[in-house]
Amino acid sequence: MIKAMVIAPYPGLAETVKQLRQQETELTIDIEIGNLEEGLKLARQAEKDGYDLIISRGGTASLIEEEVSIPVIHIDVTGYDMLRVFTLVRGMEAGVAMVGFPNISQGASTICNILEYDIKMITIGSSEEVNSHLQALKRAGYAVVMGDVVTVQTAEQIGLRGILITSGKEAVLAAFNEAKRIYRLFSKVKKQTSHLRATFESLPAAIVMAKPDGEIVTSNRMFSETVLDRELFQSEYILKMLKKTSHQQTEQSAVIESSVQSYFVQTFPIKDDSLVGILIRPSFLSKTTEQAIEIKSNPAHMPIIGSSPFAQNVRECVQRYARLDEIIWIAGEKGTGRETVAQAIHFERFGQEAPMIVIDGGRLTEKDLHLLESRASITELKRGTVLLKQTDKLQTEAQQMLLQLLYRKPEQISVIVMGDIKTAMERLDNQLFQYLADTTLHLLPLRERKQDISAFVQYFLSEFHANQGSDTLGIKQEAVRALQQYDWPGNLDQLRLVVRELSMRTNGYYVDPDIIPTVLQTHAGLAAREDVSVIPVQGTMADMEQQIMQKVLAEEGMNQSRAAKRLGINRSTLWRKLNH
Repeated sequence: MIKAMVIAPYPGLAETVKQLRQQETELTIDIEIGNLEEGLKLARQAEKDGYDLIISRGGTASLIEEEVSIPVIHIDVTGYDMLRVFTLVRGMEAGVAMVGFPNISQGASTICNILEYDIKMITIGSSEEVNSHLQALKRAGYAVVMGDVVTVQTAEQIGLRGILITSGKEAVLAAFNEAKRIYRLFSKVKKQTSHLRATFESLPAAIVMAKPDGEIVTSNRMFSETVLDRELFQSEYILKMLKKTSHQQTEQSAVIESSVQSYFVQTFPIKDDSLVGILIRPSFLSKTTEQAIEIKSNPAHMPIIGSSPFAQNVRECVQRYARLDEIIWIAGEKGTGRETVAQAIHFERFGQEAPMIVIDGGRLTEKDLHLLESRASITELKRGTVLLKQTDKLQTEAQQMLLQLLYRKPEQISVIVMGDIKTAMERLDNQLFQYLADTTLHLLPLRERKQDISAFVQYFLSEFHANQGSDTLGIKQEAVRALQQYDWPGNLDQLRLVVRELSMRTNGYYVDPDIIPTVLQTHAGLAAREDVSVIPVQGTMADMEQQIMQKVLAEEGMNQSRAAKRLGINRSTLWRKLNH
C-alpha cells in the first residue's frame, strides 16, 4: 500500500477526500488541514513520519514541493469546479470578481465568455499581489471576490465577501491516479531521509511533549521561563485531558487554575507517537469564567446578508454606528443576528487590530468581574469592543460592579449591548440601565423580512459547501417560495438549521421544493422562541436525540464546542451525530 498524506488548505476539501478514500485499494490516505506555512509544517512532519507522498492544492502544494524530498501531487481546479462556483454567485447583484493564478484565471475566463457571465478576472503571479488587487476592487465597488484560500482570507480581512474556489470529486480522483503513477516512478529511487526540527527551542510559545500519565518528556525554553508551577501536570483535570487526547486522537482545551496563576492549556495528538503535545499560555480567565467571558482576539468580518431595504439600512447603520462613541443597544428577537451585527460594527471600527470581549450576563458572577478587574482587565486594554449579551439577565449583585468597571474603561473601548429592553428596564439597576440604553438598533424578525430568505439560504449553502464538502449548490425558486410561506419563529438560527438539513437530504445540486414540508415539520417544534423549552415527545429515540441536539445548538448560537459541552459529549461526536 502507498502511504499518502493529503494536506487540505480548507476543511471542505478534507471532507471530499474522506468520502473518496474508501474506494482506494492502493492508497492508504490520512488527512490534515493546513494552508501555506501551516501546511508546510504538516508536510515536514509527514515526511518525518514516513509517508510515501503528499497530495495538496494550489499555493500550499507549491510551497511544500520546494521544501520536502518526497513527491508532491497537485489537486487541480477543473472545469467542473469552475461551473460549480459560478453557480454559487449567479444572480448576485453586487459586483463579482475573481483573483487567481493563471492556472485558474485562464480557464475561468474562457468559461465566463462562453456563458456570458459578467465577472471581472484578475491574474496574479504571486500571493503578495493579492492585497493590492483586492483593495482596488473594494474601492471600485466590488463586494464579492472568488479565489483560493489566501484570496478569500485577505478579502474577509478587508471587509469583502470571499467565495472559495473548491476542488471537487473529479479533481481529487485525478490526483489519486496521478499519485499512484508518480509513486511507481519514484519508488526505486526514493531517498530515506529524516529532519530534526531545530526550531523547537525557539518557538515563541510554551510547548511540552508529555506521556498520557503526565510525565514530561521534553519542553522548550519558553516553558521554562513562563510556566512556574510544574505540579500543574499532575492535576486531575490535565491528566484527563492527556488521556482523552491520547485515546481519541482529538484536541482538548481548557483554562486550568494552579496555585500560582491560571493557564490556557491545549493538548493535541502527535501522529504515530504515544506522546501528547501541550501548548500553554497564561490566562486571566478562571474555570468559572470560561463560559461567562470569551475573548475573540481576531474577530472576522461578518457580512450583513440580504437585499431588502431593511438589510441595506442595517449595513448603513453598521458604518454609521462604528463612528459613534455612544453605547449601542442591539434589540430584537432571539436569532435575528444581533451578535453578527455587533461583530460587523466592531470590524468596521477596528478591523482585526483589536480584541472583542464577549460577556454573557446570564452567566456572569461577581467573581468573574473581580477577575476581569484584577488580571488583564478591560481597563488595561487600549482599544476594542465589549459585547454584553443577555444583559437583561445580569445578577443584581454584579450590576453595580459592572457599572463601575465600565465607568473606568478607556475611551477607545466601545460597548455594545444585547438583551430584551423591556425586561432590562424592569430588572436592571436604573443607573446601569440609563448608562447602557444610549443608542438603539432594532433588528426585525425574519417573518418581517422574508425578501432576504433567498440570500440567507444561498449564504448558508456556500458556507456548508466550503466547510463540510456539501454538494448542494443552490435552491430552486419554488423551494424558496415554500420557505417564505413559513413564519420562522426561531428566525435565522432556525433557518440555518433547516438549510443544513435540506443540504444533507438533497441528492442533486439544487434543493427541491418537495422536501421542504417534511423538514419544516421536523423543525417546527424546535423554534427558538423565548418561551419554548420543551422537546416534543414524538418519533423515534434517534429523532428526539436529533431535536435535542439541534435545540441546544441553536441556543448556543450554533457554537458546536459549547453545545457539545452542555450535552456532555465531545465536539467530534456531536458533529458525527448531526451529520448521521
